[in-house]
Amino acid sequence: MKQMNVSKAHATMPLLSDSHRSIEPVLPLRNKSRYVLGIIEEFDNNHLPYVAACEDLGVRYKTLDISGPDWIQVVRGCGCDAFLVWPSFKVSIWKRMFNERLKVMVEEMHKTIYPTYNEVWLNESKLRMSYWLEANNIPHTKTWVFYSHEQALKFAKDAGLPLVVKHDMGSRSAGVEILHDRTELLRYVNHRFGKGLVCRGADSRDSEWGNVLFQEFLPEVAEWRMIRIGESYFGHQKLMDRAFHSGSGKVGWYDPPRALLDFIRKLTDNAGYTAMNVDIFETPDGRLVVNEIQSHFAAFVESQMYIDGKPGRYLYDYSNGEWRFDEGVFCRNSCCDLRVKVLLDQLDRTASQSSLQYVGKLARINAV
Repeated sequence: MKQMNVSKAHATMPLLSDSHRSIEPVLPLRNKSRYVLGIIEEFDNNHLPYVAACEDLGVRYKTLDISGPDWIQVVRGCGCDAFLVWPSFKVSIWKRMFNERLKVMVEEMHKTIYPTYNEVWLNESKLRMSYWLEANNIPHTKTWVFYSHEQALKFAKDAGLPLVVKHDMGSRSAGVEILHDRTELLRYVNHRFGKGLVCRGADSRDSEWGNVLFQEFLPEVAEWRMIRIGESYFGHQKLMDRAFHSGSGKVGWYDPPRALLDFIRKLTDNAGYTAMNVDIFETPDGRLVVNEIQSHFAAFVESQMYIDGKPGRYLYDYSNGEWRFDEGVFCRNSCCDLRVKVLLDQLDRTASQSSLQYVGKLARINAV
């Protein structure tokens, strides 16, 4: 499918505006919800959209700092029914802390977090994404990862050019280069296995070294951002700025083809994921291949899809296999309103199942 007319897209595109709000996360709990949600604090304040969402929806919440030595006691004593997370990723040591502590919360303390730990584990790691996509036989841009300097140099000497190189971390095309020159490519490999390289905009101490990720270069592709949160689906096209789609800030508000909606539905259904954005390349010959997947993403407008100028979402009817457009604004507070609602629905279903199991147990006892 060819990229649609850019000027038309910008004519109908809403102005970008950051919906994150600087709200003090110390407001008293409200009695408008049967649950109390714990909001895990994030170093760059990415948890604030969760706070805004809970405020807007009247949901009781507490913010929790799990970076200290007493973090397990903090989690144990907070009295929260489940936890909303937006793990830090800009600094590797922050990312490692969240990976470690959320894993303990879920697997050892049996706490419920949203998105799930498996979804969060994939976030902002191109290495993990590539392994997961390959292991699950999901069509994706061909990727080669080396931890051997010798093997990486051998590959770089023979690989077809241009070739894409990527840092493990980095968003909005930071840490991504398209290399056309063999000498430049070999120099890049030597840097990665020498002093290392720092991603653009990252902490100067956060050098990535000891491995390298190569990716095939796909020319003349259209890139779509497809999003699923709960049972809500959204899609728009990421228009190119110079060499990159990611980070361009240019959006094509086009109706995503049904093949794309089916693609992300099947991918997330098979994985059991309900909070995921999937960036998909559409090649000139009609193939759909995943470029990246993330559990969290920047959402600076209150709707992530406009069809004929109308904001909305798609819902899928499993009974007849059809998609239905539902007009409305669903992505307030960086889509955190939706995430909060999905978690509350999950808690309701768990409570209902527990109640049915209790009634069934009583019936069996009385029957004896």
